[in-house]
Amino acid sequence: MGTNEQSGQDEPGAGGAGTGGSPLKDQAGRARELGEHWLGQLQEMIDQAGKQAGPVLRDVAAKAAELAAVAAENAGPVAHKAANVTEHVGDRLASRSKDLAADLRRAAEQARQAREESGADKSGADKSDGEGPTDGGSVG
Repeated sequence: MGTNEQSGQDEPGAGGAGTGGSPLKDQAGRARELGEHWLGQLQEMIDQAGKQAGPVLRDVAAKAAELAAVAAENAGPVAHKAANVTEHVGDRLASRSKDLAADLRRAAEQARQAREESGADKSGADKSDGEGPTDGGSVG
């Protein structure tokens, strides 16, 4: 790109035989020096950022570790409280479930006895298994 620009700019200013190329070369040299200076400054900024980033990142990591430790310390008692509540709720639920099961068994036994009694009154025979109605014929 630099050679094309120089050759394109040399042609319009080619009035003097030896002086036409010299100002362009000086401009190109100054542009190169300026670019190198800027790159040097940029490299220096990058180096400084790298030197400063290490301690800052360590500080951020230390703060994060401290926060995690505080959260862990606070989570322990909360977990114990939750476990205690869960234990009490579980005990109450188990007790209620046992009571419900006993009530359902009693109700089923009463219903079975009521069916047996009503079946014995109607047929005059005692049903031992309580399953379905008889066909009205004699058993056996």
